[in-house]
Amino acid sequence: MTKQQTTPKPTEFRAVQTGARVTVTEGTEGPRWDCSGCGHGRAEAGALEVAEAHAEHCAVLPLS
Repeated sequence: MTKQQTTPKPTEFRAVQTGARVTVTEGTEGPRWDCSGCGHGRAEAGALEVAEAHAEHCAVLPLS
């Protein structure tokens, strides 16, 4: 029997002004944050803190 690999659930924040999702995921390049509202995001150290701060200030409405 083989072990099942599970993918970690992304951490999610909601933008205060628009309700857009700002997610943090672990990738091969390290932690990455992405915003469903403005489309910004990148892999960087401290992605969790950056995503939380972005959720407080992003004012672009999600496209869908």
